[in-house]
Amino acid sequence: MVAFHLAVVSALSLGVSSPMIGQSTTTVPPQSTPVTTPGATGLGAVATRADLQAAAASADGPQAAAARERLANGDFRAGDRIAMFVQGEPTLTDTLSVRANQVIHLTNLPDISLHGVLRSELQDFLRQQLGQFLRNPDVRAVSLVRVDVLGPVNRPGFYSAPADELVSDVVMQAGGLTSNAEVTRTTVRRGDVVVQSAERVQAAFARGETLDQLDVRPGDAIVVGERTPGGNFLRVLGVVGAVAGIAVSIVLITRH
Repeated sequence: MVAFHLAVVSALSLGVSSPMIGQSTTTVPPQSTPVTTPGATGLGAVATRADLQAAAASADGPQAAAARERLANGDFRAGDRIAMFVQGEPTLTDTLSVRANQVIHLTNLPDISLHGVLRSELQDFLRQQLGQFLRNPDVRAVSLVRVDVLGPVNRPGFYSAPADELVSDVVMQAGGLTSNAEVTRTTVRRGDVVVQSAERVQAAFARGETLDQLDVRPGDAIVVGERTPGGNFLRVLGVVGAVAGIAVSIVLITRH
């Protein structure tokens, strides 16, 4: 347990990647900074309250309804994870799981309810809550997005990362691509539904977009594409056919 706490402290203090339980890894920056996507609607994972209020005030629709729901109930659900570091308080420095009724359990302190709290408000909110029991606590906290990385990667499984982690970095946390990976076919699934197409994910890789910018949510799966069986053979066959066609054309031309 001591080693686990030291690993979390190191990750929080230095902003490095630290392996968690099982196959999960957690990258925690020194500060929790909301991510803003240029031209975005403000409904990303770390949208601010002002962003959501603006969206909720817009014309009725799924987006406005989602914004109102988040403003009322907050962003956190049972199973979400939070990396927290409290200076001088090793028993409070840990990766916490949100429990039923949107509460987190802290050692030797009352449970804290996250009902109505947004991810963008988490660090300030926890500092305020812990300030009731500690004197001027130095709190660093970041919510983690738990995603499933599937397909031809070396270590498929669940990984947890901050919402401002690059999508490509999350894939690399899974050990990188295997020889039969076709990254241009990578999609994001939410259950059985593809919520981000291969074209959109490819653009995110090229632009260096984050999980939040791609609207990857906790529980989503990043499914790395796989090469079509026989795909290389078909490509070679196509090249051979093209060369043969050119040769036939040359023969016909020379005969004339």
